[in-house]
Amino acid sequence: MSKDDLTPKDPHDSLFKRVMSDEANVRQFIKEFLPKDISSQIDLKEIKLIPTEKIKGYNKYYMDIAVECHISNTKGQLYFVFEHKSYPDPGVLLQILSYMTILWDEQRKKNVPLTPVIPVVIYHGSSSWNVTTHFQGQFQNIGESIKPYIPEFNYVLVDLTQIPNDEIEQKAKDTPFLMASLLLMKLVALHDIEGIMRITVIISLSEEERIILILYLFYTLDVDQDTMQRIVKELGGEELMPSLAEKLIKQGEERGKIEGEKRGEIKGTIKGKQDLLLRLLRRKFGLSSSDEKMIRSVTDESKLDAAAEAVLDAKSKDEVLKLLG
Repeated sequence: MSKDDLTPKDPHDSLFKRVMSDEANVRQFIKEFLPKDISSQIDLKEIKLIPTEKIKGYNKYYMDIAVECHISNTKGQLYFVFEHKSYPDPGVLLQILSYMTILWDEQRKKNVPLTPVIPVVIYHGSSSWNVTTHFQGQFQNIGESIKPYIPEFNYVLVDLTQIPNDEIEQKAKDTPFLMASLLLMKLVALHDIEGIMRITVIISLSEEERIILILYLFYTLDVDQDTMQRIVKELGGEELMPSLAEKLIKQGEERGKIEGEKRGEIKGTIKGKQDLLLRLLRRKFGLSSSDEKMIRSVTDESKLDAAAEAVLDAKSKDEVLKLLG
């Protein structure tokens, strides 16, 4: 996955991974969003991102982020779990325990000292987070005599929905892309359209970063065409429309190629472009079954590209469909 590929399947995870793949953003997040008694013990000058997908046996949660660092002069890790579900996930504690045990098992096999892991859960769902923050809290009615035989650990909870906007802005003021991303993830979850349009820091970001955030909004916000256009205009995105269209088309091509390779078919690229066009039209105008059938019948890649690019500025579905004739 390229660092700026925000696919409709996992736009929240992709944005999180993109933001936290920058060590400057990670340092700022650790410094400002973690409790001071923890952040003060971490050497921010000596941190290293660790791709969790490279940890043997741990591939289910490959979107999560691990950071190697020194905690109180001891080599350790911060493990970031990103939760964007519309409801709290009680399975997060087992997810964390799974990561810890697999990591420690690898270290044991290499005959190296076990390193401490501090789990951090970043949440921005629409429901209140009501999952216990310590592992033994999942068990009901366990007596004091039983507790010593059950694993116990806590995690740090950073619930973006409970942090005021101005506090997020202050904490992330030195890293504008981090600031804008955290605010968007929070406000998208809360469906705060007016709040989203007030994130003016987006205008000052690079073209690539603005495209990433506008794509994120495009894939996650459930709003009508006029509202989306108003949001894009307020965030300074109108000038990016040609680049945005080009990136959407390129993503459709890449997904089509991957699907085609998996099936051993040459027509994967065409199907990918058809899929992209269908998704864009459904998102903006809605489609009938006859419309979908007609689009599936088009195999001219240049027509599919032209139609996909036209969706962004089109006032009606017919404007786009006539390009396929």
